[in-house]
Amino acid sequence: MDKKLKIKVFPKAHLWLLIPFVLTIAGFYLSYWSKFSEAPWRQHMHGLSATAWYILVILQPWLIHNKPPIYHKKLGIIGIFLAGAVVFSAAQVMPHQVVNEFLPDVLKYGFSFADLCALAGFSICVIVGVWSARNINVHARWLISTVFWILLPATARLVFFPMLNIYDGNPPITYLQTVYICFVLTTLLPLLYMIFLDYKRENKVYKSYLFTLSGITFYTLAIAPMGKWPWWIDICHNIIGKGM
Repeated sequence: MDKKLKIKVFPKAHLWLLIPFVLTIAGFYLSYWSKFSEAPWRQHMHGLSATAWYILVILQPWLIHNKPPIYHKKLGIIGIFLAGAVVFSAAQVMPHQVVNEFLPDVLKYGFSFADLCALAGFSICVIVGVWSARNINVHARWLISTVFWILLPATARLVFFPMLNIYDGNPPITYLQTVYICFVLTTLLPLLYMIFLDYKRENKVYKSYLFTLSGITFYTLAIAPMGKWPWWIDICHNIIGKGM
C-alpha cells in the first residue's frame, strides 16, 4: 500500500517536464541546432547527451506509472551512463569558452565559473538521486532537480538572442541582466512554488529543491564578481583553458 501511494505522487510529472525541455531546445537552437552540421564533435557530444538526459527524465515518471518497475530500473541504469556523458562532454566544451575572443571577459570568466558550479550541482543531484532510489519521493525530486542546473543558460539565450536581432545588436538590457531575469522566472519562482506545494501537501521541505535553489542562486550572483577577479582569471587560463 505504501509503495503504491508513493508512486502516485507525480502522475503528471512527465507533462510538466516537457516545458523545460522545449525551452532548452529552443534556447540552444541558434547556437547549436541551427548549425548542427557545422558543430564540432565536442558540441555534438554535449548537446546530444544533454538532450538524451532530458528525454530520460521525462520518460522515467511516465514509465513508473504506466509500465512494470523493471523498465524504470533498466532505463535508470542507462541514465547513469548518460549523466556521465553530459559531465564529460561539458568538460570538453568549457575550455573553448575561456579562449573565446568574442565574449567580454566578465562573461567569459564569470560563466566559466557558473558552468563549473552547474556541472557540480548536476552531478550531485544525479549521485544522490541514484543513491536514494529506494525512497521514490526523495529519488524523484533529486532527479527532477537536474533539469534546473542546465535550464538557465538555455532560457537566457532564448530571450537575449532574439533581442539582438530586434534591436539591431543594441538590446535595452545586457546579457547578464537577461540571465538575472530568466533566473527569477524559470528557476527561483518555479522552485519556490514546488517547495510550497510539498510543504502544503506533506508539511515537509525536500533537501533537493533547497540545494538546487541555493546553488543556482549562488552561481548566478557570482557571475559578475568572478568575471573580474584576477585569481579566477588565472585559474581559467592556467587550468581550464589548457584543457583544449
